[in-house]
Amino acid sequence: MDSIIKINAEREERGTVLKESFHNAPYKLTHYGSAKAQDHLEMIVMSASPGILDRDSLLMDVHVKEDAYLKLFTQSFNKLHPMQYGASQNIDVRLAKGSVFQYVPHPVTPFKDSIFKTVNQIYMDADSTLIWGDIISAGRIYMNERFVFTKLHSITKIFKDGQLNFMDNQCLLPKEQPIEDLLFFEGYTHQATLLFSGPYAKDLKVELDEILTAEYADVMFGFTQCAEDTVLLRAMGSDGELLYNFLGMLAQMCWVFTQDQIQVQRTKSSIEQADPTTHVVAKADKPRAKTKPAMEKKRAKKKAA
Repeated sequence: MDSIIKINAEREERGTVLKESFHNAPYKLTHYGSAKAQDHLEMIVMSASPGILDRDSLLMDVHVKEDAYLKLFTQSFNKLHPMQYGASQNIDVRLAKGSVFQYVPHPVTPFKDSIFKTVNQIYMDADSTLIWGDIISAGRIYMNERFVFTKLHSITKIFKDGQLNFMDNQCLLPKEQPIEDLLFFEGYTHQATLLFSGPYAKDLKVELDEILTAEYADVMFGFTQCAEDTVLLRAMGSDGELLYNFLGMLAQMCWVFTQDQIQVQRTKSSIEQADPTTHVVAKADKPRAKTKPAMEKKRAKKKAA
């Protein structure tokens, strides 16, 4: 089945609104909670299908216009059923000047013999901000389907002002690779990735160096500034729900940090416009999320970056 999801978020006086949208079976796009509960827009992608089946194809197109803020959620784990030919997913994102987009979907769970390729292409203005996550699972662990899928290929590209800024290319072939060994999953069953790309990446890296200092159990993670304006975090674990909550907590911290920085820049610009001779040195308040990350059920363990 060929499916399409289109989202067009635009800034109006009362906040970010859903200007245009389109979806077809088996997907549905709806507001996540109240549409007027906050200044930004929150949407959730829902599906009436038990998962992705052989020869399924999904195209998702997201356009966040100037100064618009969008959070996109998913309903449940993305299940990849047994396949002979394979399925695909393509996500194209366009972020205009001053926009902020957050997308941290539930984990991908590949069943035995599944074949799946996902390509994410994100076109950003240099002044926009991206908070992007993904989680790959070994499969249905409790049904003895640990790394028995055929192929899982994930490509993520970030373009800034038309130039390739970042690329992540992972191709997992359990039948051909030592996927349980060193430099692969190393005994874990889930891998999580969180990307933060935008004008405040350097400042965020400094914050993470201070915040993520505790030692945890059950999740190993490390982070690095992989480009001048992009921070990459990788985490390994054996519980998909735990990793999803972990990424969600970090994504919310990144969101709050970005909003604080934007507010500081607006205040600074307003003062300078009122008196051009005034030199303002603005400093953001510590983000509300700047506390030791708490895990409700389990704890995570830091790995040196």
